Amino acid sequence: ISVRAYGHANLDAGSPADRPNLIVVMNETFSDPAVLSSFATQVDYMPFYRSLIENTVRGDLYVSVIGGNTATTEFEFLTGDSMAFLPTGCVAYQQYIHADHPSLPTALKELGYRTIAMHPYGADGWDRDEVYDRFSFDETLFIDDFTHREYIREYVSDRSVYRQLIDEYEQKQSDERLFCFAVTMQNHGGYEIAYDNFTPTVQILDADCDEACAVDTCDFTLTENYLSLVRESDKALAELVDYFARADERTVILLFGDHQPHDQAVAGLMAQNKYGLSESEMAQNRLIVPFVIWANYDIEAHDDLAVSANFLSSLLLEIADLPQTTYSYFLSGLHQEIPVMTA
Repeated sequence: ISVRAYGHANLDAGSPADRPNLIVVMNETFSDPAVLSSFATQVDYMPFYRSLIENTVRGDLYVSVIGGNTATTEFEFLTGDSMAFLPTGCVAYQQYIHADHPSLPTALKELGYRTIAMHPYGADGWDRDEVYDRFSFDETLFIDDFTHREYIREYVSDRSVYRQLIDEYEQKQSDERLFCFAVTMQNHGGYEIAYDNFTPTVQILDADCDEACAVDTCDFTLTENYLSLVRESDKALAELVDYFARADERTVILLFGDHQPHDQAVAGLMAQNKYGLSESEMAQNRLIVPFVIWANYDIEAHDDLAVSANFLSSLLLEIADLPQTTYSYFLSGLHQEIPVMTA
């Protein structure tokens, strides 16, 4: 299945009221370390994500960064541009976005959408306050604008972000369609500090390291702390989907991770490496995060797509049956020739 398998969206897709709301969540460090090595836990850390089958498209998203530089994945998704053509290690938000730039919110505004970006952290991080304006978002919400502020460790929880998002949905006009792009913070590294407001709930059961492994790589505490945060993200996603499953308006939700955690958090898994991955294969698999597109109405389901972040917005538009820009349609075709394009 390729992105373009969904076909070109109908350019006469009707009035804004006939189109679905689009909820996009770029979830901080949401990933499944099982792509690195096989392991077992006493409880599933993403049971809801795995349970999504009907009206769901999901698979592997390949990004260009590991352990940080969230804004890079954000840039690729919102613009369709690939880091393959930019200097190694650069941050496009800070070095290249100095004027109005075509983007997904730009296109959706032309279709009559109200466009909102929200991030429960400082407005100046990665110059988001300036970039979001250049991407034509109608509104931006940063930490001082949030009325929901439940914390896990020292970061606002995913659940709080989703409650804020639901508030925005409930306050809109009935004939208005919403595009909300939310960037979460809950799972941000590091994972070594103990907190009174966070108790890890996931334990790895079969973490047997090779005798040659260093002692620090055989300690799975950081991995278990990380997986416990992913489990909290999964619970929050279940609540978000449950809300929109009962909503009257057609809505599409896209959730994807921005990158995997830093090396220390998965060092034991890479050391034991039960999949026997080569160095190059491990490097490639370190760029894989999950993505899921779910709709509260009938769409064709797929569970095995591979796509990179620069192609993901085109896939979203096709699944939502929305008109695409010329560039977005070009990207849909390019995906057939180059299924994954990263730095």
